[in-house]
Amino acid sequence: MRCVILGGAGFLGRHIGRALANEGALVWSVDRCPPADVRASWLAGEVQADCFDLATWWDKVGGADLVVHLASSTVPATASEDPIGDVQTNLVGTLRLLQDLRRKAARPRLLFASSGGAVYGRPQTVPLSESHPTLPMGAYGATKLAIEHHLRIEEAQHGLPVRILRLSNPYGEWQQPHGVQGVIAVFAHRALHAQPLDVWGDGSVVRDFVYAADVGRAFAAASRHEGEARIFNVGGGAGHSVNDIVATLEQLLGRRVERRVFPARPFDPPVNVLDISRAREELHWTPTVAFEDGVSRAVEWLRTVA
Repeated sequence: MRCVILGGAGFLGRHIGRALANEGALVWSVDRCPPADVRASWLAGEVQADCFDLATWWDKVGGADLVVHLASSTVPATASEDPIGDVQTNLVGTLRLLQDLRRKAARPRLLFASSGGAVYGRPQTVPLSESHPTLPMGAYGATKLAIEHHLRIEEAQHGLPVRILRLSNPYGEWQQPHGVQGVIAVFAHRALHAQPLDVWGDGSVVRDFVYAADVGRAFAAASRHEGEARIFNVGGGAGHSVNDIVATLEQLLGRRVERRVFPARPFDPPVNVLDISRAREELHWTPTVAFEDGVSRAVEWLRTVA
């Protein structure tokens, strides 16, 4: 199987690429970022190109049986700051990609990384199943959901096989700690450098965290799936609070970690955890790395980088 990962040079792309290669796929990375100085051992090749411009990479990779769509130019905060740019880049870009595949009469299976938090909005029940109402509270979730709908339409009208994976909060090696997303990477990096952690409220807010190598395995499983379902929640199977993260870091580092406490934010739901029973039943997938072990691995990787 020839696989192309759009956004393959990123944090999740590396984990998903490695998981697919471990199952025998020929994996190519397409990314705006320049290829690494040393190619990852599991990659067949890398192309620096606009992920949404099929003409710039399709022939170079030799076509594809599987396309993993991780390409995104925004995170929730930046999408809210510039919702028009979010739509123009990510939604319109995906539509261009689908249109170009149609023109080539190419029908690779397409796996899309959606958001298991942003598309649902404020939880009405917990854990959130795939049938939970989708009422995004921000531009990022609205764009992700719009892409999901267009993929559904593409499969119904033009036969493109699609699977959508709604991810919780991935973490692990290769996640950069200097952005506005990825609380475990940010907290671990700051704790390693004896810098205070910013905590909003009393630290009791609970979120769903999934180790990135387990996400890679979920995508590999979705590449083989032959059932009727098209949307799968992919999460850690349990919730962990901000206080849990801090306590885990303190245990790993063997010392107290300083906190800076700010007032609670009214837009933060107290609990957001995904129901992953459909992925267990249909993809035969379940997370295998315990939270404490995953955080430990992330910390050890961060020790090796600046």
